Amino acid sequence: MLSLENISTGELCLGSELEYFIDEENMTGDVYLDGDLIYQAMDVVTEEALQLQLQKEFVINIID
Repeated sequence: MLSLENISTGELCLGSELEYFIDEENMTGDVYLDGDLIYQAMDVVTEEALQLQLQKEFVINIID
């Protein structure tokens, strides 16, 4: 299980699967947790760049 805490708001999201979607044409990225959209970023062209931006906004922990 994963926990993602938004650094600015303190909102906590729990789930088991993160999915990344890159729209190369619009240079946007979406992150889904168990199918629910939790984060959108602008000016991204790779999954790695999207992951780095996500890590700037969320504290991500793995819960056993």
